[in-house]
Amino acid sequence: MSNKPLFQHRHFCKIAEIIASIPHEPSRMIVADHFAVSLRSSNAQFSEDRFRAAALGNPSGRDKVRS
Repeated sequence: MSNKPLFQHRHFCKIAEIIASIPHEPSRMIVADHFAVSLRSSNAQFSEDRFRAAALGNPSGRDKVRS
């Protein structure tokens, strides 16, 4: 098996963007937390805090999805 991370930054950004589009805030927070915990083992560089911020609609400049 390869040591290559299962997910990359662009994948985390897209997932966070989708979660951020959930209109009901309590649901969005629950989903963001579940994803953050589940994704932490998919890449050694994954940051739960950065992911949660992006998923709750507050991404840093680097975490915004690029078209």
